[in-house]
Amino acid sequence: MDTEKRASIRKRISLNVLINHDLTYSKRWKIRDLSLNGALLEMSNEEFLPGTPIEAVILLKEHGQSDLYRLPAEVVRLNSEGLALRFGNYDNNTYTALVNLLYSS
Repeated sequence: MDTEKRASIRKRISLNVLINHDLTYSKRWKIRDLSLNGALLEMSNEEFLPGTPIEAVILLKEHGQSDLYRLPAEVVRLNSEGLALRFGNYDNNTYTALVNLLYSS
C-alpha cells in the first residue's frame, strides 16, 4: 500500500526525459509516472543520492506544437522501481503543458 500523500494526480506514462546534473552529466531516461509535483524515472538508482539537484527536460505538445520544458527537480527517493523526483518551481507555460497532458483522457 502506498502511503505517500499526493497533492495532484499521478499518471502512468512512458515519456522520454533528459536528466542534466551540473555540467558533466546528461542522460536520457524514461518517465514511468508523472504528476505536477514530480516523476518516477526508470533509471539505475546508483546514479544519484537523495537531495541531489537535477534538471529534467521533457518534450511536450502544447497547442499542436512540441516544445522543450525544463523543470528543476530534486531526487527524493531511490528504490527497485527507479528514482523519484520532486519538481521545484517552474513557469506557467510548463504548468499548462503538464496539466493538459495529465488531465486529458
